[in-house]
Amino acid sequence: MASHLNIAVYMRRVNRSLSVLKRLSVLQNRTAFLLTVFSCVWCLVFITFGYTVTYSASGQGPARYKSESTESIVLTPQTCVHPQLLIDDPVMVKFLQHHPPAVCNVTRNWMYVLNGTIRIFRQVAAKNRGISCDYYPVLRLGDGNITWGPPTRNITSGFKITSDFFRVTCKARRGRLMYDRVHAGVALTQDRSERPEVPLDEGFGGLGVAILGFDSMSRMSWLRRLPKTRAYFHDVLGAIELEHHNIVGDGTTAVMLPMLTGKYEWELPECRRNFPNATTMDDFPFLWHNFKKAGYLTSWSNAAPFTAPFNYRMHGFEHQPTDFYTRPFYLAAHNLTQKDEPFCLGSQSQSQVWLNYFRDIFVMYKEKRKFLLHFLVEMSHDDNNLITMMDDDIKRLVHFLYTGGYLNNTVLILMGDHGARYSEVRSTWSGKMEERLPYMSFLFPKWFESKFPEAMKNFRANRKRLTTPFDMHETFRDFLRFGGTGSGDLDQRGISLFKEIPSNRTCSHARIAPHWCSCLSWEAVSPADPGATKAVQTTIQTINYFTSGYRSRCALLSITNVTSLTKLQTNRDVLKFTQADSDGGISRLDFNSSNESGYVLYQLTFGTSPGGGEFEVTVTNDVLRQRFSLNETDISRINKFGNNSACILKEAKQIRQYCYCKNNIHHDT
Repeated sequence: MASHLNIAVYMRRVNRSLSVLKRLSVLQNRTAFLLTVFSCVWCLVFITFGYTVTYSASGQGPARYKSESTESIVLTPQTCVHPQLLIDDPVMVKFLQHHPPAVCNVTRNWMYVLNGTIRIFRQVAAKNRGISCDYYPVLRLGDGNITWGPPTRNITSGFKITSDFFRVTCKARRGRLMYDRVHAGVALTQDRSERPEVPLDEGFGGLGVAILGFDSMSRMSWLRRLPKTRAYFHDVLGAIELEHHNIVGDGTTAVMLPMLTGKYEWELPECRRNFPNATTMDDFPFLWHNFKKAGYLTSWSNAAPFTAPFNYRMHGFEHQPTDFYTRPFYLAAHNLTQKDEPFCLGSQSQSQVWLNYFRDIFVMYKEKRKFLLHFLVEMSHDDNNLITMMDDDIKRLVHFLYTGGYLNNTVLILMGDHGARYSEVRSTWSGKMEERLPYMSFLFPKWFESKFPEAMKNFRANRKRLTTPFDMHETFRDFLRFGGTGSGDLDQRGISLFKEIPSNRTCSHARIAPHWCSCLSWEAVSPADPGATKAVQTTIQTINYFTSGYRSRCALLSITNVTSLTKLQTNRDVLKFTQADSDGGISRLDFNSSNESGYVLYQLTFGTSPGGGEFEVTVTNDVLRQRFSLNETDISRINKFGNNSACILKEAKQIRQYCYCKNNIHHDT
C-alpha cells in the first residue's frame, strides 16, 4: 500500500510540473524558459528523492517524513523499499543498557604470550622462587574432545610455544600444585610461515579478508551499543556499511553457509546429528579451502564450544578445517573448570582473549595472505547489551591493526549474522525488522580504490541496495578471480558487490523468502477473516505435527492469543516452496515455477500453552488450490525456551523450539 501511495504522489508531482512547463512554453525568452525548466526538474528531483519515510516511536508504521543529508540521497528509486529504522526509537531505546568492562583478578595469570613466546610476570617469579613449570600442548581429537600432549619440563620465561593452545602447570619444590591454566597464543610454525603463495593476477593480487562477527547484532543495535567502534570504523576510517543487508533464513548457519559455500543448507550433504547417512562437513565447499590453495592462512574461530554454528546440531569437522581453529582451546578451558570472575578467563576478559588471538595472527604473520573468520556468540546472543562491555576493546583492536599497517593488504569486515531473536526486543515491530537486517561493514586499504575505481564505485552504490549473504560469497570469490564490474545479473541469486546491483532487485531475485524479506508491505487483517482463521488452524496443526513423533514426551500445544495478524497479496514473483521437513534451516525452494493465480501470505505472532511459547510464522495460501501450508523455515521462536525441551535434546534437537516437555507441566503446577 505504501509503495502504491508513493507512486501516486510521484505522478501528481510530475503532472503539476508538466502543467507548469506548458504554461511556460508561451514565453518568448528562450533563456528564461530553459532556466525555469531546469529549476522545475531540480525541485521535482529534490521533492521526490530528498525525503524518505521514517517510522513512529511505536514501531507500527509510517509517522513522518525526514530530510536526509545530501550524502545519503540516492537518485535511483528502488523497487525494494526498506523501513527507515531510527537509532533513537523510544521503543528500542528502553531496552538499551550499558555495562562496564569485565573486572578480572589480575593475579590469576602468572604468564602471558608475547610474539610467540611465554613471558612469566617478574613479580610472580620473584614471589614463587623454586617452582617448576611444565608446558603441555593441547591436542585435538576430532571436534568433540581434546587431550594433553607430551610435556616440556621446567620451562622459563622466553620459552617459544610450539602450539597455539597449551596448558601450563607449576609446582612447588615438594610437588604441591601452585598453578594450572590453559593459555592461547599464536605459534610461528613452518607450515604457516613457508606456505607458497599462488600468483593472483586475475584477482586482487593477494588482498586478504579478515572478518570479526558477532551473534545477533543488527545494524541498529550495533549503532546503539558500539558507538565508539562504529564512529572510529565508519566516520574516521571511512568503512562502508551495507544499509539494506537482508538475511535469507533463520539463525547463524542460515547466514554462514550461504556466505561461505554459496549454498543453502538443503543443497549440501546431510550433516545433522541423529539423521541417517549424515556426514561431517569436511568436504563442504567452504571458501577457506579455495583461499588456502592460493597460499592464504585461514581461520575459523568460535568461542562457544557447545553452541557453535557447525557443531550444535551438525557433526562439525573430523579434520581441523583451517590453519587457526580455536575450538580445542575453548574445550580445554571448559574442561579445567577454572573458577574465574564473570566474563573472565584468568586475568583477562573472555572477549579480550578472543580479540587478542585475532590480533596475534596479524602480528606473527604480518606479510602473509589471510582469510580469517572469527565469530563471537556469548557477548550478544542472549542479551545484546553485554556487548557494550567490548566497545573500547574492539575500537582499540581496530586502531592497533590500522595504525600498525596490518590492514595495508587486508580488508577488515565487522558484521552481525542477524538481529536479536530471543528477547522482548523481538516482539516489537522494530525488533522484527532489525532481526532481518544485520550489521555489515567493510574497510578497504586506501590503495585499493585508486587501483580499482569502478569496482569501488559500484561497492559504494551497493551500500543502499538489497544485499544478502549470497552476495558476500560472490564478493569473496572475486578476491581470487575478479569477475569484472558492470551491472549484476538479476537471474543470479548472488551478485558480487564489485558489480552494481540493479535498483529493481527484489527479494524474489535475491531468493529471500517472504518471511524474511524486510521490504514487503503487509496490511492488517481481522481475525474474523476466513483466510486468517484457516492460517491460525494450519499453524498449530503444523507445530504439533513436528512434535508428534515424541508425543509421549512433548505436550500438545494450543494457541492462547494472537498479538499480530497481517497479510500480503503476492504474485508470480514470490518464492514458492515445493518441499519442507521438520528441521530448522531445511526447505526445498522452486524459484522458477509459474504462479499465475498468486498466493496470499498470512503472518501472525502468537503465544502457546503450555509453556508460554511465543512465535511468529508466515502461512502461505495457494489461492487456486485453496491450500494452506506452513514451512519450518517460516517459523520463528521469538522468546527463549531454556530447558523446556530438555527431554528430547539428545535425540531431536531439531524440534527443541516446539517441544514443551510433559514433565514440566507437573513441575509448573
